Amino acid sequence: MATMAQETTKAPYNNYFIPEKDLKYVPPYFRDVPETPKEVKCVTAGNWPKWLEGSFLRSGTGRWTVPLSEDGSKPNAVFQHFFDGLNMLHKFRMIDGQVFYTSRYTTEGIVRNAKKNGFVTSTMFGLNANIPLKDAQDPCSALLGAQQSLFMARGSIAPDEVNVNVCPRRGMHLPPDRNPISRGEAATNPEKEEIIMQSDFNMIQTLDAKTLEPKRILTYAEIDPQLAGLGICAHPPKDRARGMTFNYLISPDNQVLYIFALDIRSNPVSAIWKTALPCKPCYTHSIAMTDKYVVFIRNPVHMNVEDLTKPVMEMFEYEPNVPTQFFVLDKLSGKHDSVASYALKGSFFFFHCANAYDYVDSTTGNINVHVDICSYDSEYPPFRDYNLSNIVDPAAPFQNGVLRRYELGEVDNANPDEMGRATIAAAIPGMASEVPRIAKSASMDPNYRYVYSATGYCGDSPGTSVPIGRLGDGYKTIQAAFFGSLAKSDWKTGTFKEWKPPNGESNPCEPIFVQRPGATEEDDGIVLSIVIDKKGHHSILVALDGKTFEETARAHLPQVYALGPHGTFVEGDFGA
Repeated sequence: MATMAQETTKAPYNNYFIPEKDLKYVPPYFRDVPETPKEVKCVTAGNWPKWLEGSFLRSGTGRWTVPLSEDGSKPNAVFQHFFDGLNMLHKFRMIDGQVFYTSRYTTEGIVRNAKKNGFVTSTMFGLNANIPLKDAQDPCSALLGAQQSLFMARGSIAPDEVNVNVCPRRGMHLPPDRNPISRGEAATNPEKEEIIMQSDFNMIQTLDAKTLEPKRILTYAEIDPQLAGLGICAHPPKDRARGMTFNYLISPDNQVLYIFALDIRSNPVSAIWKTALPCKPCYTHSIAMTDKYVVFIRNPVHMNVEDLTKPVMEMFEYEPNVPTQFFVLDKLSGKHDSVASYALKGSFFFFHCANAYDYVDSTTGNINVHVDICSYDSEYPPFRDYNLSNIVDPAAPFQNGVLRRYELGEVDNANPDEMGRATIAAAIPGMASEVPRIAKSASMDPNYRYVYSATGYCGDSPGTSVPIGRLGDGYKTIQAAFFGSLAKSDWKTGTFKEWKPPNGESNPCEPIFVQRPGATEEDDGIVLSIVIDKKGHHSILVALDGKTFEETARAHLPQVYALGPHGTFVEGDFGA
């Protein structure tokens, strides 16, 4: 522990273990919350539009503490990082101006196994959740096994035994399930009957769209054997017109990075192509897509798995002096050697691409590509800020991403044997930006204008009674709401509008824009987000007008929404 203390005093972020008794210093959206498995009608206010018909799905965290025995003889495990809490799936069903709510734990198999084994097995970005065991028992084989932070599932596993907790999406046809401990029947119409959860590892969880119950766990290798390996981004871009999605993987020997395409119109989904890239394996959370191309951005981060007892965030080794690279592939053939590669003069880290498009440059007549990214200029990756200890005691301000537009010039005239230069074409100044979302109709559109995003890391939340953070000097402060506000950015004017929760409410999550059916203007629709009430007793779904960016309606949840990264809106009759 002395070594850890020495390391954390040098780091610009705190990384020490928060015991269960000190979770009172953590905001309510970073604590255990109950599930609501039986659908309830929400109390609403304002004007919920009658045209808003469908299901708003969100990931979240249901459990931060896990019992390690049936009789309470062992201390609870306590997860320590924003990415680690065990997932809860939330669903808001909206019809005829009414809102109905359901939520369910989706990783109870991890809890069952923890009670049986005496320690929790799950991939852990932050400090190992089993640390309390060290004070409760002597080292033994069970305890030594509990020290592994990167959990690699082997053999047949139950559908709730892996924490797939990043991004929910509507279901798709998958190969036959040969796992004897899966649950439920395969859906005949998965686009309306199933949800899939995805993460940054080669794992897919399928769930029942009505009950939210986990049904199956599989890897991409079950779709096609050539898709074995590590990696995978949580946000595979989807070309709705062509019925294709794109993702990446790292070969099982950790030597080769591949990009692959899936045909999601087929029944079941099938691999179309797989292409190796001329770059070192890395960690990347999202991929960009234009009408003609797939753009893979190499984050300057690679994973070193030599020591599996280290937190995963420390296994990811940052390369701040390595230029960020862009690799352009032909969307239909998957070939890279006939397209282009680019490098930025400098380096940035990123999680999310907001949008990308190709267009004909009016001056040169060549095809250029723009990629809009929330990018970070830093000496360490921002996910190291997201420890509970650093939320309670911020060692420094959280890093802020900037929404920038990167230009890749003359893609159709590039020399495939040379690395071109990527440049910054535009940015939205004066505003931090993360978890960006756009209208579905704006995807790959060169004329699109608007990006909705969360902003204000550690921003003030005036009037709140929720204890959210303390500075390292011991003074309590109204600070460290994970996000302080929402923003609507306009690429045409280079300006933005900001919305802050009223009346002491705080911490809006990722904004999801839903366009009004038949809309002729890009921002004609509703923006959905969730805030926590002033006392921290329950959460509230809020709807903002897409044009004015002002609140028009709200719906009260029967519980706290424990913060999760992403959500989606599925139009129409889904899992009813």
